[in-house]
Amino acid sequence: MKTLPITIAGLLILVLGPASPSYGQSPASTVNEESARGASLTDLSLDQLMAIHVKVTSASKKAENLLEAPAAIFTISAEDIRRGGFSSLPEALRLVPGLYVAKVNSHWWTISARGFNDYLNNKMLVLIDGRSVYTPHFGGVFWALEDIPLEDIDRIEVIRGPGGTLWGANAVNGVINIITRHSGDTQGFSVKTSSGTDEGSAASMRYGDRVGDRLSYRVFGKAAYWEPGIDSSGMPAFDSWNMSQGGIRLDFNLSKKDDLTVESGMYEGRLRAEIPSFTGPGAYQTMPADSYIARGGHVLSRWTRRLSEDSSGSLFGYCDWSDGQSGVDDVRNTCKVEFQHDFQIRRRHSFVWGLSLDTNADTLSESFTVRGTPTRLRTTTASIFAQYQLEIVPGRWRFSTGSKFEHNSYTGFEIQPQIRSVWLPGKGHSIWGAVSRAVRTPSRAYNSEEYKFARLPGVVPTYLTAIGNPALEAEVMTAYEFGYRFNPTPIFSLDGTIFYNHYANLINLNLVDPLGVAGPPRIHTNPLYAEVALPWQNLGPGQTHGLELYVKLRPLSRWMLAAGVTELRGNSVNMNDSLNLPVANSTGHQFNVQSRFDIARHVELDASLYHYNGVAGYVFGGIPFQDVPTHNRVDAGVSFGLKGGFTLSLWGHDLGAGHHWENRPPLFTTSGSQVPGQVVALGIMWRPGERPIAP
Repeated sequence: MKTLPITIAGLLILVLGPASPSYGQSPASTVNEESARGASLTDLSLDQLMAIHVKVTSASKKAENLLEAPAAIFTISAEDIRRGGFSSLPEALRLVPGLYVAKVNSHWWTISARGFNDYLNNKMLVLIDGRSVYTPHFGGVFWALEDIPLEDIDRIEVIRGPGGTLWGANAVNGVINIITRHSGDTQGFSVKTSSGTDEGSAASMRYGDRVGDRLSYRVFGKAAYWEPGIDSSGMPAFDSWNMSQGGIRLDFNLSKKDDLTVESGMYEGRLRAEIPSFTGPGAYQTMPADSYIARGGHVLSRWTRRLSEDSSGSLFGYCDWSDGQSGVDDVRNTCKVEFQHDFQIRRRHSFVWGLSLDTNADTLSESFTVRGTPTRLRTTTASIFAQYQLEIVPGRWRFSTGSKFEHNSYTGFEIQPQIRSVWLPGKGHSIWGAVSRAVRTPSRAYNSEEYKFARLPGVVPTYLTAIGNPALEAEVMTAYEFGYRFNPTPIFSLDGTIFYNHYANLINLNLVDPLGVAGPPRIHTNPLYAEVALPWQNLGPGQTHGLELYVKLRPLSRWMLAAGVTELRGNSVNMNDSLNLPVANSTGHQFNVQSRFDIARHVELDASLYHYNGVAGYVFGGIPFQDVPTHNRVDAGVSFGLKGGFTLSLWGHDLGAGHHWENRPPLFTTSGSQVPGQVVALGIMWRPGERPIAP
């Protein structure tokens, strides 16, 4: 395994220092979090519940009450994850209202907010402890590689809507910020294993301890094997996979003012897939069944200093290395360093600003199907952001404005401003609004890569080839949002958002008139074949609008109910107005309902219902593909806290449904598969010395 880049990166970052509480283990999950952190809300009294105010950091890059956050933000707690019976990180994201989560095959997920859900998910930025897992190659997230232990997650903060002002390019339709637990909260020994029929098996082990009064740490390992999905003929598909990973986290309390976190992890797995390719000139496209190795690792560090009661600074950095062999061998090294400073001026004025620099270097292999030009490429992005906040009426009305100024190697200089305001008319009420601009920059595949995706019939073999376009401009989205929250007591809360998004310069291939766009075919000799070169283009505008609603109710002290509803409408138009398309691969209506009931002190009964309207799939330039029918998903499980620190869980996933499609891959990409349905899963966790049923 190529560990040298990771070792060097670790030494560099340890010298640099690094980061901010808003990126990773924020010390403020809640007010009074020392007593509430990691505890089940059902274990707290009504007075304790009243004292808790959920804090978030993703909306403003500093801790603030969720009720007062001027953004459509939702938090998945460690308790939500534990009681959901989820087998993977994407499964847990089904809880978020307004987030569309669907499986393409056994190891590929599509996850998006507010439309434009596709195979690549290129408009959602995903972070784990501040480390971006958005790949610069194709623009998106390969979720199979992010198979972190769910029990190590403190919370997941999900912003639906733009976050470019604070988080930078590609935070267009949303930000998913996964924050793992402080090592001081994961002390002792823990073992977890689970297995599901037609689903797979996983096992993880964790140990945490302290060294003196100022250092805590944890180490972990996880191994998983996932069964294949079901192909269109009802047989097992060729998409099973396995993944092994391990890591360590250290948290240092250097002084009364300084905290330092160092984290490192590595993974390696084998994934089976059918990826379309051409064996050589003259061949038609085939879907060869093959398996490939994916491996990688990262080192991350964050240093935070409290300069005064009203000011703090932080330095954050990481290096990430990966080697994937899915159709094209992609060896990649990414490093980033960021500084942030926030301070208050008198009582009503506060300011946060920061600088960042990241660099990405890759090496792509070549084949007849895929070719990078050049095969080796290094890109750099530098940025500065600033945000000012004014308390117009202290405790009642707050206004903020700011922007990120960013320069990248593909489109040059980009600006992402925003204006936000929140009004608190009374106890438990908040009304907020925002106008924002965010951009999605072209990825390596769109800028400098060639990909043959179809052969035309004829005597001379002729191929349609998508070619990178260095002249591409960034996609631009302007968002208008309005939200209302009502949380009068711990037993009831309501959160609603309406939005309108306008998109410009949407990137796609124009297949309405491919020969007219491409011009004369490129002729190759020895052997003889032709190519119709189709450049990626900024084809035109689009728009989405919709409603997101979430209600939470606790009718009894031991029973919680929650429900989310999402309505989405929109379309996109290509540059010659020949097509008016619905928002591709996105459901127009979805809802979910969760029930959490404590039968007895150490017995829990949980259930969830998810409904998704049918999805009309569209591919390059609007060529329609197979639709996905309306489907429902029901999960239900029971958990028992046993003596000796054991917790036993029995779950049924997708009950009442046979194998069915959740989403389909676009043409010319990879094979999809159906989810099996009617899965029965058994899970066992052992934490000696701890009370059962606790996160």
